[in-house]
Amino acid sequence: MDILIGVLVTVLLLFIFAPDLKSLKKSKLSTAMDDVYSIDHTKKLSEMKPNSIEYKLAASGMNWRPATFRTLTILGGLGAMLLMWTLLPGIPAIVIGLLVYYTPIAMLNDRVKGRGKEIDKHLPMAIGRITAGLSTGGSVADVLDEVANTMELEGKNPLSSEFHLTASELRSKERTEAFQSLARRSPSFSLSNLGYLLEGYVEAGGGKYIEVLSKSGQKIQQIIIARNATIAKSGEAMSSAKMIPAVLAVVLIYLGQSPSIQASFHSLLVQLILGVAIGIMAIGYLVMRSMVQEAS
Repeated sequence: MDILIGVLVTVLLLFIFAPDLKSLKKSKLSTAMDDVYSIDHTKKLSEMKPNSIEYKLAASGMNWRPATFRTLTILGGLGAMLLMWTLLPGIPAIVIGLLVYYTPIAMLNDRVKGRGKEIDKHLPMAIGRITAGLSTGGSVADVLDEVANTMELEGKNPLSSEFHLTASELRSKERTEAFQSLARRSPSFSLSNLGYLLEGYVEAGGGKYIEVLSKSGQKIQQIIIARNATIAKSGEAMSSAKMIPAVLAVVLIYLGQSPSIQASFHSLLVQLILGVAIGIMAIGYLVMRSMVQEAS
């Protein structure tokens, strides 16, 4: 029975996290990236609520229905709980089941944040090109399209589709609505700020406001460059944070080897202590992980 439960849990986790073998082909991966960074995909995201599971799945490039994702996370959590119940029955098994349930949700949130970081990586150069284009007298819509086109020649990225969509909306909607739409849907605060700056530029009729836009853009560039440098240094801190669940796993395996200790696991007091210990270690890992991500 234990083996059967373990196999079921393994299959579920592989089904959730393992990539589709067919998608490992280069052409398939290229097509997937093209879809995620397309203007149609960006427009689709703009019509969703940013905090919804539907938005997060779409923004991370996962072509799943929200109901499917929720069902699999619940099944994964239940499977992990049943498996751990054979080793650590009661409260510890429930806590571990909850952690396994939460893990794919946390991974999904990270992938959404990754889209914002990818935008920030390309934004400093884009701001410089936008400022240069506007200085020559080009309209905002035309400049955004041109900058997006030049960036696409250098490689697919999510920022180009944001610029293309904003340029399209500037030609079909009220300009205030177009810029506010960019600021609202953007996963990057820096891109949202750029949207407000461009709105101010248009409202002021260009002219001397280009100097304000240029200086503000330079400040945004400096912030992003410093943030990108921090991201490069955050790998070591994340490695330290990952040691916490690794230590937890080693302790659990060690405890499970002793028959006398296994017998004590049926005590409610021991279960409560283990459950609290696992919870504290998990919270410690999440806090460290959050601090690293906020710094980056």
